[in-house]
Amino acid sequence: MKTKVAILILSVFAFATILSACGSKTESAAATGNVTEVTVTGTNFAWDAKEIKVKKGDTVKLTLVNKQGMHGIEIPDFKVNLDKAGTKEFVADKAGTFEFKCSVMCGTGHGEMIGKLIVE
Repeated sequence: MKTKVAILILSVFAFATILSACGSKTESAAATGNVTEVTVTGTNFAWDAKEIKVKKGDTVKLTLVNKQGMHGIEIPDFKVNLDKAGTKEFVADKAGTFEFKCSVMCGTGHGEMIGKLIVE
C-alpha cells in the first residue's frame, strides 16, 4: 500500500513539473512590455514605408492612414487585417521578415502595395 501511495505522489509531482515547464515556454514568447508605434500611410498604389523594423516581443501599435484612395493593411503571419484606416495592436512574437500588403482592392496598382515587417 505504501508503495502505491509513493508511486502516486511521484506521478503527481512529475506531472506538475511537466506542466510548469510547458508554462515557462509560453511565458518566453510573451510581450516584453515595450510598445512600438508605427504609422503607415497609403496613397494611390504605394505605402510611405516599404520596410518597418521592430524588436521581437514588442507590442506593435500599427496605425493605418489613408491619404489617397481607400486601403487596408494585412500582415497574415500576425493575423493583422485592418480593412480601413484605424489602429491595431499585436505582439511581434516571432523573428524574421514578414510581408504586409494592401487588403482592400484599390485599383490597377493594388498588387504593388507590398512592404516588409522585419522583427529583429
